[in-house]
Amino acid sequence: MTLRRACVMGHPVAHSRSPMIHGYWLKMLRIPGSYELKDLTPEAFPAFITNLAGNGYVGGNVTVPHKEAAFRLVDKRDEAAEAVGAVNTLWLENGRLMGGNSDTHGFIANLDDRAPGWDVPAAARSCLAQAAPGARRFTR
Repeated sequence: MTLRRACVMGHPVAHSRSPMIHGYWLKMLRIPGSYELKDLTPEAFPAFITNLAGNGYVGGNVTVPHKEAAFRLVDKRDEAAEAVGAVNTLWLENGRLMGGNSDTHGFIANLDDRAPGWDVPAAARSCLAQAAPGARRFTR
């Protein structure tokens, strides 16, 4: 079986617990793979992700300061990434670099858990958006 490699890309990333978390699940689920840290400067990031396969990776996660750059560099984005203007998950699909954003799902799940009934009625959403114009970038 081929060892599949993924990584978390940011600058700095030495503090990240992602390799420990993903490594645990790779081991528990007996998936032949590794999850690594890639400390990439903003200057090095574009060349690295646009040649992700050539660098030996099948995908990974993006953290500060690269989420907006990843948004601009991917071939295709999911709906969540389009909505917030940032990409935090990369994967290769038929040779194309795909981007998604799971920050929004985590944020909403936390609100659902911690503030039941938090949902804003449709009529009030435009008022909320006008009152907090920077809120759409909250998960960056």
